[in-house]
Amino acid sequence: MADDISLFDRRMRGPAGIAVAAGVALGLLTGYTIDAGTPEGPSWTLVVPFAALATVFLYLGAYRNLSKRVGNE
Repeated sequence: MADDISLFDRRMRGPAGIAVAAGVALGLLTGYTIDAGTPEGPSWTLVVPFAALATVFLYLGAYRNLSKRVGNE
C-alpha cells in the first residue's frame, strides 16, 4: 500500500497546475466561442461550470495516469 498515492500527493502539484491552466484556457475559448458577455450571448457565469468540469476531468486523468505509473514500478 505504500505505492498508493492520494489526490493531494505532492507529485500531483505539477499536473494540478497544468490542469488548472488548461481548464481556464478551455473556459476562455468556450466563452469567446459562444460570445459570452455580449448582449446576444449568455453571461460568463454559465461558462464557469464548464471550465471547472474540464479542470476536474483533466486533473483526474493525470491522477489516473500517475497512479498507474506508480503501480507498475
